[in-house]
Amino acid sequence: MKLKLVEKRDEAKGTKSFFFEPEREVNWLPGQYFYYTLPNIRYPDARGATRHFTISSSPTEGKVLRLTTRIRQESGYKKSLDELKINDEVEGEGPNGTFILDENQKGNYVLIAGGIGITPFRSFIKYNIDNKLSDTKLHLIYSNSIPEEIAFRKDLENWSKSFENIKVEMTVSHPEESREVWSGLVGRVDEQMLKKLIGNWGY
Repeated sequence: MKLKLVEKRDEAKGTKSFFFEPEREVNWLPGQYFYYTLPNIRYPDARGATRHFTISSSPTEGKVLRLTTRIRQESGYKKSLDELKINDEVEGEGPNGTFILDENQKGNYVLIAGGIGITPFRSFIKYNIDNKLSDTKLHLIYSNSIPEEIAFRKDLENWSKSFENIKVEMTVSHPEESREVWSGLVGRVDEQMLKKLIGNWGY
């Protein structure tokens, strides 16, 4: 199906979201992904013109599909994606995938993400909030190299403060490389950090 680009947004250092409006309604579950085929690869890319990306928006946010990715200069595909103009069209196929949030399975869940791996969990959390799934607790532990690379930072911070069943903890591994004075967690996610963070949250 045809997908029309309707918005582009900077999310963090080197990370952007691309909002695509499908030509017909798409029903997807939080965590599923879509294939995107670009009409014109402007730069050489051995992997071709098609990639799949998790839909970072929640189905509760409307019909537009949100593709969030880090733009890497060594990727001809991503450079070409970044140069798309508003109203340009790509070919889409989906939704696909079984890594989903099952709202019928209530309980406490720990979500661990690094870098751009945050995309399905952003969808999980927004879906949980919009559907008032208060019996399902989501505890996100999100790691990046520096604070500037934290995608969806304001949303995640606000959701963690506003909803008792949502807890977000962010850690950075190289705060010394940032211009920001980081007062949060430092280090990579390992067994010791996990024991410290989830030991008192009802698991």
